Amino acid sequence: MEGCVKLYAAIIQGPPTFSNTPHPHGVSNGWLWLSRMLNLEPMPDITATALEAFLKVAGSAMLRVYKSQFLKLLEFLYTHYLPKIEAVTLESNLGPITRLRLYLEKIQKTGSVPEPEGRVPQSICS
Repeated sequence: MEGCVKLYAAIIQGPPTFSNTPHPHGVSNGWLWLSRMLNLEPMPDITATALEAFLKVAGSAMLRVYKSQFLKLLEFLYTHYLPKIEAVTLESNLGPITRLRLYLEKIQKTGSVPEPEGRVPQSICS
């Protein structure tokens, strides 16, 4: 599941194949995916893992496009949705939630989202 989410996040924030055409499935679809996830009832393990994977790959691109609105969405995730995830998760399976919490706290502390690990600069792709 985590690999599929990372692939999707990479696709939505990557450059389009042809530079003269708009991205057929761009960052706006990432906003839709994230907002829809936050409107679902959380599932143990899966929800926290999927959110963390998505944010680590597409979070920096989402912040560049949506700026303060994205930070507000992350604040909602941290203050309102994360407790819902914790409520449905067994105490022995808190690893994904802890990783997501630490990642969100790092974003709140710095006010920025780090670029994904291994990202190739756009100048190399063109």
